[in-house]
Amino acid sequence: MSRVRAATLAAAGLVALAAACADVPPFRCELDEQCGAGGRCEESRACSFADDTCHGGWRYGELGPAEVARRCVGDASGPVSWLAVGSDHTCARTDAGALWCWGDNVSGGLGRDDVGESGTPTPVAGLVDVVDADGGEYTTCAVAGGAVHCWGRGGGGQLGDDGASDRARPGPVPGVEGAVAVDLGEHHGCALDGGGVVWCWGSNGDREAGQPGQPMVMRAQRVSDLPTAIAIAVGGQASCALTGDETWCWGRNAGGQLALGDTAARMRPEPVPAFAGALAVAVGGDHTCAIAADRTVRCAGQNDHGQLGDGTTTDRPAAVTVVDLEDVVELAALDWSTCARTVAGAVRCWGRNDRGQLGDAAGNRATPGPALALPRPAVALTAGENHACALTDDGCAWCWGSDAKGQLGTGKGDDGGAIHPVLLACR
Repeated sequence: MSRVRAATLAAAGLVALAAACADVPPFRCELDEQCGAGGRCEESRACSFADDTCHGGWRYGELGPAEVARRCVGDASGPVSWLAVGSDHTCARTDAGALWCWGDNVSGGLGRDDVGESGTPTPVAGLVDVVDADGGEYTTCAVAGGAVHCWGRGGGGQLGDDGASDRARPGPVPGVEGAVAVDLGEHHGCALDGGGVVWCWGSNGDREAGQPGQPMVMRAQRVSDLPTAIAIAVGGQASCALTGDETWCWGRNAGGQLALGDTAARMRPEPVPAFAGALAVAVGGDHTCAIAADRTVRCAGQNDHGQLGDGTTTDRPAAVTVVDLEDVVELAALDWSTCARTVAGAVRCWGRNDRGQLGDAAGNRATPGPALALPRPAVALTAGENHACALTDDGCAWCWGSDAKGQLGTGKGDDGGAIHPVLLACR
């Protein structure tokens, strides 16, 4: 008899005689204690037990409901091709083109209306062949079939549908056609179409949607005075677009996050000399970082937790170079922290770490820390407000940081720190 089998029997309070009966109903738990020593009660109300043969480390017991019994916890989505993260929720795109989400659902940002939050990944209905997605504070948007679809909170125009109502199901953003990318800030979003035009909508109090004179942009509007773009980067209350030779930014600049040497908001896009020729840009809560052509990283803005990585905690309206960091190919900016992925697949983080945002139990760091303890090289990186995720080269998804809303996908929502695997199937 296996250890899992024995523990499951104990959790269910059954003896050998009961186990032999053909009509024993599935055992459903309410508390971890009901699952016996070492067991835990999952969101599905089935007991699970530690099993290192599962990529997430947990397997359902044999006496749970038939749909989960003996399966690795979280093995439902199929292989993961990339991840998208909101403030307190996470989504994954499967190889089949579907989008699965978990975490905060207070306004329907998970694409469901039956729970306030969920630590268990579930598919977003009505979406196929998704090519890009991103999350805001309570909102999610995805690109499929050339259209942008959004769902979740809509009171500030975040859904771009000319309305102000929340919606728990994907709906199109009118006026945007041929979209290839979407990126969200806290309460606004922007999309890039195949012709290099940038469209934005939502909150515009800091002119983050690029429309002077409008506190909210309820329907997607083209951002004027902007050359043809090849990529966009949106976060907090600021937006940026890369045109190849230049990086243009606009919106909030109270911390100096636009790297223009001052703290004045920009009503319209303005080129950022410090980020000229950047390979990629990541916008955090009130700071921005860019990968330079030599694959070093430069950051500007609020620096109270060391999120700029220059060894200080002094705000910098002019860009500074992150120390001891090279060969960077991808950046992810949290609200008060930053992570980078190198050519070799190492992930290193710096800044605030009160909830494990840096992937370990250390305190805040003003310079990049050691590589995270991932089992394989990382091939993708993304981040929310206080958590971040990486995809490793074997197709496994790993997240760390805050789990207060179930955004790590462990099914527990215990707000633990350090490295936690997102419970989705590996390749």
